[in-house]
Amino acid sequence: MGLRALLGSRAAVGCTLLGAVAVGAVFAVGWRLAMLVRASAMTAHPLFLGGFSRLLYLVALLALAAVVALVWYPFGAGVAYAVGRRARGETATTGDSLAAVRDAAVPLARWLKTRVAVGPLAERVLSEDDVAPNEVVVGCEAFVVPAVVLDSPTSLPRAVDRANRITPQPGRGRAAVVPVGATVAVVVVAALALGAPVASVTIAVDLGVLGLVVTAAVDTAWRAHRYVTAESL
Repeated sequence: MGLRALLGSRAAVGCTLLGAVAVGAVFAVGWRLAMLVRASAMTAHPLFLGGFSRLLYLVALLALAAVVALVWYPFGAGVAYAVGRRARGETATTGDSLAAVRDAAVPLARWLKTRVAVGPLAERVLSEDDVAPNEVVVGCEAFVVPAVVLDSPTSLPRAVDRANRITPQPGRGRAAVVPVGATVAVVVVAALALGAPVASVTIAVDLGVLGLVVTAAVDTAWRAHRYVTAESL
């Protein structure tokens, strides 16, 4: 259902392509900077800091992954809006979808803060205008972004209330099987065909990132379609 819902909306495909370009550009720069940091550290201190340079490299990759996820976030919300409008029998362009994301920027930012503020951090960064993690029913977190962009662009609590009405159902994991399988196949084929040089590895990694973007878009499409078609609403 996720892939079909994504491909059934030109606006969703457009948001996915724009997101892929943005993510790809950020990742390409970050990946090369991470490799440069590691190479520089190992060259300067090949023995004493050899292990430390690998640790720095890992930290850099984790930071890059967080930045890439942040870059994709608004485009994913655009996919949710486009697919949701399509499921309701309405139309939306890529521009309309991104405009809806812009209009819902505040609750989307608050939801992102809720997702990353766990444990003691939540007490420090969350305010009365935010939603605590325990206010979201387990399994319903996936429907908050569709609820925000489609029905509650000004109030995160109201969006969470709507998301909590959705009964979680199996099928979300199956929706990602095709894009994940295709990504793995493409990366393996590219790695075998190109060999082991650094440039070849970089190409394979870039293809993997593109596949992850498509997988994220399919997952978002599934969540948006499920949200709109839920009988509880």
